[in-house]
Amino acid sequence: MSSSDTASVSTLSRRDWLKFAGIGATTLGASAFVSSCSQQTATADTADAMPDMDAIAIMSSNENPFGPSPKAVEAMKGELSNIYRYTYPSIVALTEQIAKRENVSPDQILITNGSQPILGHFSLWANSKGLKILTSELTYEGVPRVAEAFGAEVDYSPVKADLGFDLETIGAKVKPGTCVYICNPNNPTGKTIDPAQLDAFVDSVSSQVPVFIDEAYLDIADDYEKQVMTKYVRMGRPVVVARTFSKIYGMAGQRIGYALMPADMIAEFYEFQLMSNVNKLGLVAASASLDDTAHFEDMRVKIKLGREKLIAMARDIGRPIAEDPQGSFIYMDTGMNAGEFSARMMEKGVRVVGSRWSERPEWSRICVGLPHEIEKCHAAAKEILTSI
Repeated sequence: MSSSDTASVSTLSRRDWLKFAGIGATTLGASAFVSSCSQQTATADTADAMPDMDAIAIMSSNENPFGPSPKAVEAMKGELSNIYRYTYPSIVALTEQIAKRENVSPDQILITNGSQPILGHFSLWANSKGLKILTSELTYEGVPRVAEAFGAEVDYSPVKADLGFDLETIGAKVKPGTCVYICNPNNPTGKTIDPAQLDAFVDSVSSQVPVFIDEAYLDIADDYEKQVMTKYVRMGRPVVVARTFSKIYGMAGQRIGYALMPADMIAEFYEFQLMSNVNKLGLVAASASLDDTAHFEDMRVKIKLGREKLIAMARDIGRPIAEDPQGSFIYMDTGMNAGEFSARMMEKGVRVVGSRWSERPEWSRICVGLPHEIEKCHAAAKEILTSI
């Protein structure tokens, strides 16, 4: 299986792509974005690289601050002289590698520039079929916002008291003419769905209507292998499973993602003629990343440790969070307007998400950073919030 993200904010994330397309949940001027990006450093907490303590702590983009596999970096260096060639052979090679890894047919794999094109094309596809999209409030906007921008109807079910998906409510709305979008672990809450409940839900719903499972953060989760929904693609169900190399694999700047899905649906996606070729360096880096299992496991440990430090920060400050987060972030009730909290944190050199999800105007998503960035975030948040 797979997933990913690193440290360069100069490359658009899935959320930033939506913003610059004019359909994001928040707005940000391009000049302000470029200005803020110029303050970021690529320095890591390693023995041979001292971190710049005065640099902005980037804890807003769900990137992997520890960076990509060294083998991926070497693979990109080795491919530099070949960038004048088109990428078809590299796409075929990575497709076959993923097919073997996932035990699916190569024609059931779609490789794209990050996972955003997969989410966007699913929205266009649903709209072209006249399908209403059933999802939850307080979830990632990639599918529903694009769908709404193109005129599709989206039905948002309320989350449960613990901020988890209410699959029973969503499932009760399933009927001909609908499809379902589920993000697991969910962004921004970090909540995962109980594996048995998720399996029963997908089994029932996919026998009736298409289901999209966004697994961008799944391989960061503690029990990720139990929650993979690939088997329904193998069974021939109308299920899309989306993954990305932008999170655990630390390749946000290289924009590589893929979907496991029915071959006929892939063909219909291409009919929109919006698919662009995938970059050559990203393809070879993705292939090397999949082979570097030691780096994968190291990232799982480091990201989990960072997440636990953020949880401890919230406990120390006395602020509620969405419990048992399983992504590379926490979702915290700041007790004040999240936009104001974000602005005050920025004044102290820490970038976090502001007013993005209107359902919880006082909640902010805070992402795992390098150890010194988490310490900086903790100190700043404590100073701002303990007086509330």
